[in-house]
Amino acid sequence: MTTGGAWDYDVAVVGGGPGGSSAAIALARGGRRVLVLERDRFPRFHIGESQLPWTNELLRTLGVYDTIAGEGFVEKWGASFWTHDATVEQYADFSAAAATPTPRTFQVPRARFDELLLRHAARSGAEVREGYRALEAACEPTGARLRFARPDGVEDSVWVGAIVDASGRVGFLTRSRGRHELDPRLRNIAVHAQYENVPRAGGRRAGDIRMLMRPDLGWLWLIPLSETVTSVGAVIPRAVHLRESRPTPQASLEHYLATTPGAPPLLREATRVTPARFDADYSYLGTRLAGNRWVAVGDAAAFLDPIFSTGVLLAMQSGVEAAATVDAGLAAGDLSARRFARYERRVRRRYAHFRRFAVGFYTPQFRDLWFRSGRRFGVYAAVLSVLAGNWRPSLGVRLRIRLFFLLVALQRVMPIVPRTSE
Repeated sequence: MTTGGAWDYDVAVVGGGPGGSSAAIALARGGRRVLVLERDRFPRFHIGESQLPWTNELLRTLGVYDTIAGEGFVEKWGASFWTHDATVEQYADFSAAAATPTPRTFQVPRARFDELLLRHAARSGAEVREGYRALEAACEPTGARLRFARPDGVEDSVWVGAIVDASGRVGFLTRSRGRHELDPRLRNIAVHAQYENVPRAGGRRAGDIRMLMRPDLGWLWLIPLSETVTSVGAVIPRAVHLRESRPTPQASLEHYLATTPGAPPLLREATRVTPARFDADYSYLGTRLAGNRWVAVGDAAAFLDPIFSTGVLLAMQSGVEAAATVDAGLAAGDLSARRFARYERRVRRRYAHFRRFAVGFYTPQFRDLWFRSGRRFGVYAAVLSVLAGNWRPSLGVRLRIRLFFLLVALQRVMPIVPRTSE
């Protein structure tokens, strides 16, 4: 294994969220000297609690699955989609999803989940520094100089072989060397809070996410986080929010809950236990995801609408893949931009794969077919596989997905299922 003897560290990871922790864990477990600089102190709040079954395989790869599974998080076996009038349900049962090794996943308070990953990175050998803010990076032929501010405000720097930008939407390197290109078809906002006394289904479905559709093509989520607490949020098209928003996040959330007919019966006895928060859930893809001696992962590289809960999966997958690419580059003595070209193509293809479904779900035709379609020809299992996080479907699954989108296209010009009330 080749290392740069003059470097302070082989790799510096900027950001300790799921993407950064995954990259740090993989690199440290492979024997690399890793420094993680995280501007916050964990635990800290983050949205994105509902996980996907395919995340389990990444947790196993990183050696942290047993820790997560043993934490007592709420078990999630599927997702329940309801039309806005609560008359039609389409249940996504992950045990019926094609190519899904472990159909059970978890609903996680991200403060605890992210902290478990970051602590695992430290146990794996990475040096984790919290309260450290990255300021500037200079990438040179023989290494990269990373300048940062310590918690006391004093500036310092390290000399490293490569930098992993896992800084989230800040885009420490992706936005200084390019930009986050907003997706014009996924311009939504989210407003959310945690509640108690929200009724749930019984049995195995008690931990599943419920998603209530709105006539304006927005939707609500209800995610069980513990025996008593439920995350409740509204995702609203930007144009609608500009017209209907209220002066505060709390007032806006109350308005959107009240105007979704399926929500008031579920929230009649509910009590809000946290402040409401606002997020601009604008989807984007970085114009540059890598360069000489640097690579971006997670939200620093791209962010996709939360409709199918892909955030943590995409972040961790990119972290693991970036780590493998950096490790190979260190061994070969080549960390040029061309070394990361294959990684960047894969991130873009994976984004496009899930984006197709996200964009589709904000159209009446997609929703009509989703709520009314049966399980013939294996189409349901194929679509469900993607909703479970399958980003590399087999040929058979791909063909069934194409059939589904062909039916969606036909629905635009010649409805083949009854229109729902949405």
